[in-house]
Amino acid sequence: MICPGCQTPAQSVEALVNAALIGPGTISRTPDGRARIIEPGMWTRVEAAAHPLVQDDPDVHLAMTVRDGTLLISVARHSDAALVSALAPGPCAEVATAALSAAGATRTGRRVTVTAADNIPADTAFLAADHAALEDHEDRSELILLFSPDIDPALLRAVAPDIAAAMRSQLRSTVGVADGPRGLPGQRTDGTDLQAVGLVTSGPAWQQFWYGPADSGFDLEAGLRGWTEQVMADSGATALLATRHGLNWADLPPEHRTQLHVPDAGDGPGLSLATLMLTTREADWAWDRRFTRVSPDRLPTDLRGLVPTHLSAIRSGLVAPAAFQPDRRRSPAALQAHRIAALATTAAYLAVDHAHFVPADLALDVATTAEPDAGTLQALRLPGLWNLVLHEPVPVRAISADDDELEVMTAHGVVLGREQAVLGAVLAAHPDHTVDASMGLVLVTDVDDRGTRRWYLQPAAYGSHPAGRLLYSYAAQLSFAAWMNAPQPPVRGTSGKPDSANQLKRLAKDPAVRAGALHRMRVLDYTPPPTEPAASQPSDGTGTPLSHSGTRRAYWKPGVRIGIRDDSGRKVGPVYKDGAIEGETFTRERRWIRRSTVRPDLPPRPDRHVYELTTNPATTGPGAARGGHDPDRLRP
Repeated sequence: MICPGCQTPAQSVEALVNAALIGPGTISRTPDGRARIIEPGMWTRVEAAAHPLVQDDPDVHLAMTVRDGTLLISVARHSDAALVSALAPGPCAEVATAALSAAGATRTGRRVTVTAADNIPADTAFLAADHAALEDHEDRSELILLFSPDIDPALLRAVAPDIAAAMRSQLRSTVGVADGPRGLPGQRTDGTDLQAVGLVTSGPAWQQFWYGPADSGFDLEAGLRGWTEQVMADSGATALLATRHGLNWADLPPEHRTQLHVPDAGDGPGLSLATLMLTTREADWAWDRRFTRVSPDRLPTDLRGLVPTHLSAIRSGLVAPAAFQPDRRRSPAALQAHRIAALATTAAYLAVDHAHFVPADLALDVATTAEPDAGTLQALRLPGLWNLVLHEPVPVRAISADDDELEVMTAHGVVLGREQAVLGAVLAAHPDHTVDASMGLVLVTDVDDRGTRRWYLQPAAYGSHPAGRLLYSYAAQLSFAAWMNAPQPPVRGTSGKPDSANQLKRLAKDPAVRAGALHRMRVLDYTPPPTEPAASQPSDGTGTPLSHSGTRRAYWKPGVRIGIRDDSGRKVGPVYKDGAIEGETFTRERRWIRRSTVRPDLPPRPDRHVYELTTNPATTGPGAARGGHDPDRLRP
């Protein structure tokens, strides 16, 4: 920003030099005469233009190119007028609509999917017919948005949020994408969006967030197969399959068990084992729906301020009522989407006896806890074979942040917008209660292109990558932390049906129910570990004492001394002083240490500048005093 009235001479010179290097085409002037420098690749205007490829090739419906701070949109008479739905609302859609109307384009209503291609310039994207864009030359009545895997992230602002989310997942790198990995790929087929059920099929950056490096050895299909076998057995679906349809689960071909679909059984397109599995939990799902309708604790639109009773709304919202109906899905994509949704939802309901709630003030620290040490991982033991954790949304960017990024991010609080965030997870255990590390299901929420908040269960791998650390953090809390048991439910009335709407409406107002009594919800009971004797001043890892303060993320500390107490609650002896004897006066336990400031008595690091936008209207209106802050400026 060139602003001589609010810059030092050195800053003004630097801004002028930058302007000269960037070029005049990337500078726009505000009405008061100031010059705004546009970052490379960014655009501030949208204009209709003519692109030769769009004009000459009837299979190319749209071209978008950024030139000198302007987004140029090119369409032609043969363009599908429905492509406007793939563009960002506002100037992009308005300019395209006007250009399509002027060209006489008509609407055919083809679906839009995305594909990264190496031969596309980074500042351009094309929308082409599928038979011309894809190698198989098959006509699926789709339009393919072709873009470079190294596309300039600024161009993602030109498309609708769901399209941008799918494009982000296929970028070669997340460098330059401020909010990190966001959105799930998957084409919309037969009205089913794979994005809504948490299925990741492509995109190296996004897959690394959920599954770890490509050489990690994680096999999503193997994890899904293992969970399918266990969920079918634990839900009673295998027994139902035998009694209702006369089929033995073990005798079915492997591909039928994998896809949860028997094409040569049942009516129409076949027998959906996914629907069969889901119907074993239909009574619990219906109870959740009834409770949600009468509960005084309405689900917040932004999911902030969750309480234990919101579990009903979250859990029942994983699938729509149509998921329980006889299967009429025919396309492989629709069958796959239904399979994932049914498996994940049934697993969530299998955890009905082991549901856990993390209070709002602990959610961020739990979700961003450092990976436990090897000894702690080996000691993990889950309370149930199926376990569910629920908490307020924590943005995915906070979970993927490194220590420095997390410190800056939390300086003024993490603000949640439309981005993807985590609400908890479903974890499975082996019969000996060790963690089933084949995979886990992370509860994710985001806002779709219509502005509606949704949530779904996303398969993820355990490991050292962001989602893997998250799963291990939940497992450690379930294994070692203290949880308050749900209160005793109130006595139910004798009149009417036990779970009628009137009964539930009366019960829902009871404080015990609001604390999780009917949902059997245990709440994390955090108590700071006992104070240890003062240790030597921490160093920077090289033995040099710290010279600046810093933030340390939450972590698990093994071997913390805990004093043994008698029946009256008094310590039986010293814990650290002379006479302390392990096993007699103290024991050692693993304790969770929350995020904290290291050496708060020292000044912050010189490169730690946290900025906030000024919004005080008294300093931004006409006639503001010289030196007053502008809302477009940043202050430390």
